[in-house]
Amino acid sequence: MRLLPTLLLLVAGALPARAQEGYGAKGIFPVYEAAPQWVVFDKKPSKTKPAPLGPGERFLVIGSEGAQIFEVKRDSSTYGGGCRAHKPVSLRAALLVGPRSKVGRPIIGIHVADTFTLKGSQAVYTPLTSAVSEATYARLGDAVRAAVVEDVKAGRFKLKADDPAADAFAKEPKPDSVQTKIDFGAALPIAGLGSPFLFVEESQIGAASRRCLRLALEDKLIGACAEMPRALMAETDLLQFVAYDPSGRGSPFVMAFTKTTPHWGDERWGFVVGAAGPRLLLMDAMDPRCRAGF
Repeated sequence: MRLLPTLLLLVAGALPARAQEGYGAKGIFPVYEAAPQWVVFDKKPSKTKPAPLGPGERFLVIGSEGAQIFEVKRDSSTYGGGCRAHKPVSLRAALLVGPRSKVGRPIIGIHVADTFTLKGSQAVYTPLTSAVSEATYARLGDAVRAAVVEDVKAGRFKLKADDPAADAFAKEPKPDSVQTKIDFGAALPIAGLGSPFLFVEESQIGAASRRCLRLALEDKLIGACAEMPRALMAETDLLQFVAYDPSGRGSPFVMAFTKTTPHWGDERWGFVVGAAGPRLLLMDAMDPRCRAGF
């Protein structure tokens, strides 16, 4: 039985193109290390649709080195997953047990049925190492700036109000007025595309900025911006990227996560990447210190 690729393809197909549906949507949750437990927090509790975090529930935990099935040992009220008025709040959390050494650093947990199995899995993991150079800017800079101009016109890139630079750009939207930097980039095998370039760019117009995960084939962008909002605050170079291809045939999921818990919180990102470009699967962060700026 090869249920893993089928499960994740169904999950991917059910997600919107531009934005995450919500915390816990489709049974997908971030998984964190919380001294010393691996936990899934119930950050948005609902009486009508309670999260499946009770004892005995099963999750496919996907991490930096592998994927394994974990079980909820018990649920408990735990601090560390959320803040209110800059003070820690107690949240229900599911404590997961399973073969941690085969997973590495946990990233995403997908709720699965009792009958789910990993038997026959052909999943391939690829750590992604950044390969950005001056040649990257020369190849992709014009395409990114042109895409940003079109996004401003379409209302997908919001300019700041009462910003003279924004007013000037709105009157005369020139690509040369867009400042762009590329913080990460790596080749990624995709079925039908060979090995296109996956990269994170941040563009700025006046006081407004936006960070995107994008896909490119040579000097052409593929698909739209999969936004990585600054609400999660960590600089891109604090994130580690890994590709997880459940079928081994060029239909990868890309995950980014903080290598260690940084000053600004612990982050989890997930994207579906295909021939049409990247789509957001999951974004989440927790700030156990409850800093005022988070």
